[in-house]
Amino acid sequence: MRVFRMLPAPVAAELAYRFWWSLGTPERVHPRDADVHARAVRGELEANGKRVTTYTWGDGSRVILLVHGWRSRASRFATLVRALEGPDRTIVAFDAPGNGDSPGRRTSVLDYAAAIHELHEVHGDFEAVVGHSFGVLSSFVAVAEGVGTRSLVGISGMHDSASILQGFVRQLELPRRVVDLLRGKVERRTFTVVDDPWARFVTRVEAPVPLLLVHDSTDRVVAPAEADHIHLGHPGPVERLDTDGLGHMRILSDPGVVARVADFVTASGTRTRSSASSRRTP
Repeated sequence: MRVFRMLPAPVAAELAYRFWWSLGTPERVHPRDADVHARAVRGELEANGKRVTTYTWGDGSRVILLVHGWRSRASRFATLVRALEGPDRTIVAFDAPGNGDSPGRRTSVLDYAAAIHELHEVHGDFEAVVGHSFGVLSSFVAVAEGVGTRSLVGISGMHDSASILQGFVRQLELPRRVVDLLRGKVERRTFTVVDDPWARFVTRVEAPVPLLLVHDSTDRVVAPAEADHIHLGHPGPVERLDTDGLGHMRILSDPGVVARVADFVTASGTRTRSSASSRRTP
């Protein structure tokens, strides 16, 4: 944006930081998702001292967690919820602070990860954690820091917090002198309790859990190359679904994508039960 080049660097950096933090008006439930949203059992938890609205579908023993992206909401997963529902499953999701039906004006990866940890305390290890966009990074951070899951799905996800900043910088066309100041503001104000957010907040886990990566070639929010970075750093088996023409959001409701994610989650559960059965056999 040309305005940032016309302002003194400190002023431009402060304005950019406010854009960085802004969640805007919470997204409303899309009409196509309204029925799924309406029949969820709603709850509430506290994450980092903030109220978080939760949603539950089903009451089976196999629990699947869905983690939405930045400036989004859990109802965006409605098509996937329909595909995953079954008598033996519980599907859980939440609206991060300042998103959807959760109150607040600010949130961060720390809030997302805290909400995931709280749900893990309630439900135990997940059969799968499915994240979209910023929810992918948040899911990996939570798993790396103790949340158990049998599989991971990353849809349109970014590799690390630095790539989020880089994408933001590209969108606003910020000059280098402003970028350096902005980076410092993010470190000092957003992550005051974190020594090195750029090293801590990455999509890297030690457990070799199966991973499905889904990304679209026309995604203008998160570059498709981010999926390659996640793939290269993952210690477990990785499956890929590369799409074309779905962009960053429509990918969540595409029938082909939803079917592939549902098949992957089902297969990971089958593999886990087969492995457990094999270990019990003398």
